[in-house]
Amino acid sequence: MRSFWPFVGILLLIWVAYDLYAGYTILWDVVYKKVEPTKYWAVLGGWTLLALSCFFSWGGEEE
Repeated sequence: MRSFWPFVGILLLIWVAYDLYAGYTILWDVVYKKVEPTKYWAVLGGWTLLALSCFFSWGGEEE
């Protein structure tokens, strides 16, 4: 199951890239960069951190 999380991380990074291109993101509501820039960047930062965390193992997994 180890290869599952990097796949999720790649999908989340694609999501972040699309949000940067589109100028809006989705949390529980649509957040537009021009209307709420602070909230937009906070949400994008959260998605990015979540995506990057998928590439690192924090637990003591046995292989």
